[in-house]
Amino acid sequence: MIFGLFKKNQTADTVFVNGNIYTQDADLPWAEAVACKDGKIVYVGNSQEAEQFTGPETNVLDLEGKYMLPGFINTHSHPSIRIFEDAYISIPEEYDIDEVLGLISDYIFNNPEEETYFGYGFGPNLLKELTQEEASEKLDEVCSDKPIMLLSLGEGVFWVNNCALGQARAAAQEDGVLRISIDYFLQVVNPFNFEELQNKTLELASEYCSRGFTSIFNAGATEFMDNIYEEAIITMNQQDMIKQRYFGSFPVERNTKAQNVMNKLMQKRTNTTELDDFVHCNTLKINLRREDEFKGIESENLKQLIEEASERGFDVHIDPLDYKAFRECMEIITAVRNAGYRKNHFIVACDESLRKDSEGFSLDEMCLDNVYFQPSTKCDPLDEYGALEGSTSVEEIIDRLTMDAAVSLGISDKLGSIEAGKRADFTVYEENPFEVIKPSLFKKLSAEMTVIEGQIVYDAEEDNMQEWYNLMSGMQL
Repeated sequence: MIFGLFKKNQTADTVFVNGNIYTQDADLPWAEAVACKDGKIVYVGNSQEAEQFTGPETNVLDLEGKYMLPGFINTHSHPSIRIFEDAYISIPEEYDIDEVLGLISDYIFNNPEEETYFGYGFGPNLLKELTQEEASEKLDEVCSDKPIMLLSLGEGVFWVNNCALGQARAAAQEDGVLRISIDYFLQVVNPFNFEELQNKTLELASEYCSRGFTSIFNAGATEFMDNIYEEAIITMNQQDMIKQRYFGSFPVERNTKAQNVMNKLMQKRTNTTELDDFVHCNTLKINLRREDEFKGIESENLKQLIEEASERGFDVHIDPLDYKAFRECMEIITAVRNAGYRKNHFIVACDESLRKDSEGFSLDEMCLDNVYFQPSTKCDPLDEYGALEGSTSVEEIIDRLTMDAAVSLGISDKLGSIEAGKRADFTVYEENPFEVIKPSLFKKLSAEMTVIEGQIVYDAEEDNMQEWYNLMSGMQL
């Protein structure tokens, strides 16, 4: 049977033949060949019939029996956190002021060569008893001749010493800036080595390729990390160096004006609408907890954020971190659906133990239209396989990385299976991944090749990181 869109006399850009191709299409589970034109699949079937799509300009690639699958979609990645690893001082949320000051003091003592010191993660209520002047003076006691900048968990509190404050004010006066935002502060005082962050972005893209990922969803980080990472990704796309499709999100975990969040989301969506379907940002990312002192987003603010995001067609990704948070988010989702907002997608990422009924609450009574559950993304950022938690077979793993991921992100019409009309994104293995002895060993497999839009973007034998560095060198994020 021929599964194609072309007439017989039309030719493809690329044709893959002689493969073991697992399609995720129930009508044709396995095939030998795939033909691609203008980034889309135009034929899936046998190698002999694929010849009708070849012409003088067609690139024919012999898979030599290798195993091709739909490109893997990572819904649990934290790329912006990954590239900032070791680029800042990590401050435990539970530290008190003296513990934070001790941590910063020790770091400065052990790293005297750094010109600027930046830390992230202290509790949002840490400085509530101090004025801005008092807080700055405490950091001055640690170091007064180099800038220190500390950002709280949730990015609601920015703690700086007077040296950093002076540099930012001088830059603002010169630039005619009336209000110094956190983004502006970090830009002018500049605590990061941007060339190093670019290189880490390239290295991470190569790592994702080796794991078979052709698309990644940014499951959350701080806003400033996301902004810098997205700029690096956009730069790579402009240089035709993109290695994965990128699905970004805007993170919120504290009370903030819904209109401000929507404005930023709409700006991100606008900035990525003309990036050839490689870079997207259409998701509001919420971290929610209720069973400790830091309540984060209040219920009324949470409902307003979800309602306005749904009204504007943004998807919503929620990590409820405890049972109260899970119950609340499901009740708000149901209320929003009942109010008529039914087209956007919700991903509720939490431990399976939280997805339970209790007195006065039953999931069966919730509206679950376009609501998808998956394991919590609040995990070690290095764990790129968080979506596979609880998988009992290789078949289930591949389902989660292909069709399930595409459905949850609302992109199943474009990705997730190898069918005519969909995007030509593939992952290729030398050996049969279905023969892995047990599911836990799947993580150890290395992809032989990844393909995006019908073009090979990664070949394990030829991947050249130095070429990437050379192309990116001299460019500014």
